[in-house]
Amino acid sequence: MRVHVVRSLRTLGGALSLLAIAAAAEAQQGSILVQVTEQGTGRPVEAVQVAVVGTNLGGVTNSEGRLLVRNVPAGAATVRALRVGYAEQRRQVQVVAGQQATADFTLAQVAVSIAPVVTTATGQTAREELGNAIATIDVANVAETAPVATIADVLNSRAPGVTVMTGTQTGSGSRVRIRGHSSLNLSNDPIYVIDGVRMTRNSNSSELFTGGTQPSRAADINPDEIENIEIVKGPSAATLYGTDAANGVIVITTKRGRSGPARWTAYVEGGLLSDRSDYPTNYTIWGHSPGSTTGRACTLPQVSAGSCIQDSVRTLNIFEEDDLTPIGLGNRYQFGAQVSGGSEIVRYFVAAEREGETGVFELPEFEKRRYDSLGITPAEWTERPNTMMRNSIRANLSATASPKLDLSVFMNFINVDQRFSLESNATAGVGSHAFGGPGYRENGVVGGGLGTPLNGYRAWTPGYTWEEKAGQRLNRFIGSISANWRPTSWLDTRVNVGNDFTDRVDDNLLLRGSGPPITSTYRLGFKFNTRADIRNLSGDIASSASWRVRDNVLSRTTVGAQYVDYKLEFGEASGQDLPPGQQIPNNAAEPGARESSTLNKTLGLFIEEAVTLNDRLFLSAALRTDQNSAFGTDFQRVFYPKASVSWILSDEPFFPTLGWMSYLRFRAAYGASGVQPGTNDALRTFSGEATNIRGVDVPAVQFDDIGNDALKPERTTELEMGFETRFLNDRATLDVTHYRKRTKDALISAVIP
Repeated sequence: MRVHVVRSLRTLGGALSLLAIAAAAEAQQGSILVQVTEQGTGRPVEAVQVAVVGTNLGGVTNSEGRLLVRNVPAGAATVRALRVGYAEQRRQVQVVAGQQATADFTLAQVAVSIAPVVTTATGQTAREELGNAIATIDVANVAETAPVATIADVLNSRAPGVTVMTGTQTGSGSRVRIRGHSSLNLSNDPIYVIDGVRMTRNSNSSELFTGGTQPSRAADINPDEIENIEIVKGPSAATLYGTDAANGVIVITTKRGRSGPARWTAYVEGGLLSDRSDYPTNYTIWGHSPGSTTGRACTLPQVSAGSCIQDSVRTLNIFEEDDLTPIGLGNRYQFGAQVSGGSEIVRYFVAAEREGETGVFELPEFEKRRYDSLGITPAEWTERPNTMMRNSIRANLSATASPKLDLSVFMNFINVDQRFSLESNATAGVGSHAFGGPGYRENGVVGGGLGTPLNGYRAWTPGYTWEEKAGQRLNRFIGSISANWRPTSWLDTRVNVGNDFTDRVDDNLLLRGSGPPITSTYRLGFKFNTRADIRNLSGDIASSASWRVRDNVLSRTTVGAQYVDYKLEFGEASGQDLPPGQQIPNNAAEPGARESSTLNKTLGLFIEEAVTLNDRLFLSAALRTDQNSAFGTDFQRVFYPKASVSWILSDEPFFPTLGWMSYLRFRAAYGASGVQPGTNDALRTFSGEATNIRGVDVPAVQFDDIGNDALKPERTTELEMGFETRFLNDRATLDVTHYRKRTKDALISAVIP
């Protein structure tokens, strides 16, 4: 019994000692009241990022340009104020224990607007401390000054090294490439991070066969709800994001509320879509056979051989004929409202929006006359095959639970309903028949016994193509929680946990007696209903400790872990040879079903050491290690190193005073990252079938894939160097970057004899 008492007393004594230490530390702290105004006008400047240099303390000014920074260690402190569009300022403040000091800033506007702080895998970092280039796009400003409907519109032509290949139809996805391709065979899409958690990015997110256009999950996000986008351009910068980051990282930060009265924003948009493209004209050599006066179409070999004598060239541009063109006027509308505000304790941002768009594809006039003559009203997807409707609701909440703990909750619900036209790479696609037709209208009739005039189209007309419906519906919820805990002025810990869940339905429908006569059975009808649930669960935790080794040397060490759990569950019901009027797969003469699932998990650990010398030379080194479920069983772990240097040469005492140049920074970075193998590439798989042995059918098993126990990710390394300079009184800036990227251990599918 005495032992338990002694242990209890020791425990109590330890707790009292910790409390005494904490109380002593608290007694040696003060606070700083920051006030920021604009030079010339004197008006308060909100959204200024304030930091106490050498600590993790700081925040963002409110609508009155104020911020109270608590728990600042007593003694001399340097306070830094940063905001896009304003010159950086620093103030020296003397903090007295138990008292409040003041730091007043008067910021001057500058012509060159570059975000001074960026988000990295280890948290927010001043841009000048990084040895690699990161592009920042002020989406809130872009959305006010340019017509943007998707993230692809925001990224397009706004960041060097970023290529966006957009689709041609309403609602189509885009392919984003950052500094070219990293892989020959695997995905080259960057990863997306939204409000600290991994976002599903699938660029071909459907089971629809359209011959080209595919939706993208990145296109679901509403740009009007985004504050900014940061583009991490290569392995030298993306190392700490781990496996699958060799293609770059797109970091999305949505809008937050700021303290102050409620601010309402409402908007309405409407307009027409017009295709101004110049489409090619179709040409046909027209002539006659020797000894005949009957006109006929000729080919060049026939003219060369003398079996056809050319008389003229006939031309027809279907897109310039009012009654033949499949292009009409599209339309779009968009309306929504946003409100933000709150107090110093709780802040909020709430937004709701509805957007609708009808593409330019429209049933031609001659096809409308054909349906009228048959007494048939065409389906809505036949009249306008390409449409999109999207609803988005977002709520972001931020709370200062205590001077040492910040909490944030982000929620976004998205509903999309869209359909697409079949394109040129599909046999039934409208393009192959518009561009592949002859240069005249009188070119026969549609085959398969249909007998309707082709009117210059190749094998059938748009009405037959658009009787096939290719549509997608989805509901999506992205939710995340983040916390930032600062138990002391030198230690902070951040946690992000979130889930991106998508419920998707793909619908391919062709009613019996509809569609083009591709084969003898195609017009018997079919229905493919594919349902997929996509879950992308992620979480990360990182803790950073800062301390001054000397007066001019600051050290910051960060350790962290990241976990990503991706799962796609897929099921399809299909039916071919539909009864008249039916569109349910199990009512078809040939019903079918299939299902599959995709699982992928990644666990990563990293450590980074950053050292600042004289507040102008910044050195960092880091290492990340990953385990991934797609790796072979004999390959357990991969390591990715990183190192960088940034040197503000213009701040050195020996740097000459140049009237035309105000800033010069050199930077260099090296890093490695990877692209993970396909989910099941390392596995040995089998399939069952029936075989005949001695005249008897028996079950059998055959190899599908032999697998690879030593399978590892592709590995990409990158060396980047460059410099930044500002001149002409900060009216102009020059940013030059040279990089060399190399990928090895390429993964290529091979047939083994």
